[in-house]
Amino acid sequence: MNRCFSLHFLAPYRLEVKEENLPAPEAGEVLVRASVSAISPGTEMLVYRGEFPQDIPTDLFIPGFGSHFSYPLKYGYCMVGVVLEVGRGVDQSWLGRKVFSFQPHQSLFLAQPSELIPVPEGLSDEQAVLLPNTETAVNFVMDGKPLIGERVLVFGQGIVGLLTAALLARFPLEN
Repeated sequence: MNRCFSLHFLAPYRLEVKEENLPAPEAGEVLVRASVSAISPGTEMLVYRGEFPQDIPTDLFIPGFGSHFSYPLKYGYCMVGVVLEVGRGVDQSWLGRKVFSFQPHQSLFLAQPSELIPVPEGLSDEQAVLLPNTETAVNFVMDGKPLIGERVLVFGQGIVGLLTAALLARFPLEN
C-alpha cells in the first residue's frame, strides 16, 4: 500500500487533507507521484464557496472525479508527476517518465497510460501543468480567426487571458 494525501472539499469553505492508502497498480495501470497540481481560480473557487450547481455531472473524462458535483468532493484537474510503478502488461518505458494527467489534487494517483500525456523534454513541471490553459488559449485564437491588421482586445488577464494575449502577440496584428 502507498500512502497518499488528497484534498477533499467537505462543504462550502471547508477543506481537509486526508491520508489514504492507495494500492499498487493493477494490470494496465501505473502509479504516479505528483509534483505540481494547478488550481483553477474559477471553477475551484466555485466549489470552495459552494456556488457550483448542485447535482450536475462532473467531467466524466476525468477518472478521479465522482459522477456528480456534491460534497464531499475530491477536485482539481491539472497534475504533473513522475511514474513510480507500472502494473502487469504496461510497457516498462513508462517508469520514471514525467507525465501530465487530469486528476484531483493528491500526492499519488493510479491511471492507465491512455490517461497520461508524456511531458516533452525541456518543459518544466510548472510549464507542463499549464497545458490545458494553453489549449484553451489556442482554441480562442482559432475560433476568433484574427486577420492581418485587425485590432484584437483580450478581456481578462487571468492565466488564459495572458496566454491568449501572448499567442496573439505573434500575429501581425495592429499595435
